[in-house]
Amino acid sequence: MRSRLFKTVFLTFVFSLCANSYAQDNNCSLSFRPKIGEMAFSAVGSSLKIADRNCLTHYLYFPESVKSGAVDIPKGLYRYVQDDSQRITFSNISSDGDKVQSCIYCDPIKNLFVRKSDKKQLCALSIMYIESCAKSDSIRYEIKRKSEITEGVCTTSLVYSGRSENTLSFAVNDCSKISKPTLRYDLKYGNVIRFLDEQFIIYKADNLGIYYSRLNKPNLKANDIVDENNSVLAKQCEKFNSSKIVINTSDK
Repeated sequence: MRSRLFKTVFLTFVFSLCANSYAQDNNCSLSFRPKIGEMAFSAVGSSLKIADRNCLTHYLYFPESVKSGAVDIPKGLYRYVQDDSQRITFSNISSDGDKVQSCIYCDPIKNLFVRKSDKKQLCALSIMYIESCAKSDSIRYEIKRKSEITEGVCTTSLVYSGRSENTLSFAVNDCSKISKPTLRYDLKYGNVIRFLDEQFIIYKADNLGIYYSRLNKPNLKANDIVDENNSVLAKQCEKFNSSKIVINTSDK
């Protein structure tokens, strides 16, 4: 029963992780610190593992400012917001903080968008959901991709809580909260510890913090639940990835 409960909680977390990663952008990857084999130090209360997220983000790029009818678009990059079966939508604020403006008597602009049926036609959507489009191929712009790195992203990890003789205590940070110190490892059984599919080798631990290295993933045991969960996670992420809409910029 406890095994089934743990499995349910674990699957709920990994599905959420996969879905949230997809929601951030249409192409993101994670790298983790410290690297495998790299000695690191974590103070008491710190996570043993953190992530950096690298996202390939789409932008609508205007090399020069544009005036089309009652709409003024400052030059710059306008971040991708979303897409559907008919259109690709971008922010109304550039990466430099300049905002798309409409005439003094017109509704403010909510978003810019490009129709998938004609990527050479730029349109604007007002806050009253009124659409206005320029003549096809009358405005110079292009859809660009830019890599963005966010450092120090939370990932599920042990949090060092202290030592009592040969026993190390850890809490768990699941990125929604940090638990009470509920996991304990007795070093008389060895200085390699495991948490889910992570292994750490412990060099030194005291009241200040812990010196350690991340190791390669452990050899899975017979009926290892992590093996099954990882397989399900991979399938779910594959499902999310296959449902993403690819923005084709080759025929703007």
